[in-house]
Amino acid sequence: MNVKQLLEKVNNDFFVENDAQYIEVMIERGVLSREAAESKWLGYPPATKLQIKAKEKLLGTNLPPSYKQFLLISNGFSYTSFFLDNLLPIQQIDWAIQTEDSVWLEYDFDIDISDEEYACYDENQDSARYRHQYLKQSLKISNWYDGMCIFLNPVIKHNLEWEVLEYANWKPGANRYKSFKDFLVKTHNTNLMIIEDKKANNM
Repeated sequence: MNVKQLLEKVNNDFFVENDAQYIEVMIERGVLSREAAESKWLGYPPATKLQIKAKEKLLGTNLPPSYKQFLLISNGFSYTSFFLDNLLPIQQIDWAIQTEDSVWLEYDFDIDISDEEYACYDENQDSARYRHQYLKQSLKISNWYDGMCIFLNPVIKHNLEWEVLEYANWKPGANRYKSFKDFLVKTHNTNLMIIEDKKANNM
């Protein structure tokens, strides 16, 4: 699937997972707009190429391809999963060193991990086995929501794609993905598991 198809999947997951009553609660809480609920689309108007280029100039870097594809489809996303409500519009993304607590950024977790082990992105990946020092060089692309936040790591690249760091306060370290597209794949798959669990519990 391409990025557009994955966004459509993630979008549809939300409307399958949540009933009208819960969606109304989310509207009242300001998590979701009524327009999004009625149109059944959690995205926003796309960013322009000029907006992306201007932000890249400001950041001093070229953003990774699959993330730029996302922005050109939807400039941010209002609800991504049960654990993450939003992905920021391009106007609000910034380097972690500008947004996060310096105590956390500079903390030395002192984990010795080989390049071979770090290159593991499959189901054997251990979130505790990561390199915390990459965080302060990373780009924050979501708000913290329910203890989760998403960063793009330009230090580790796969072709032109940047590694994605997914932090959550209920697990040690960070889950890592080779690209923003891979992050969307995992998000959709996790959404499907939650939906199936809900169905099983309601049977």
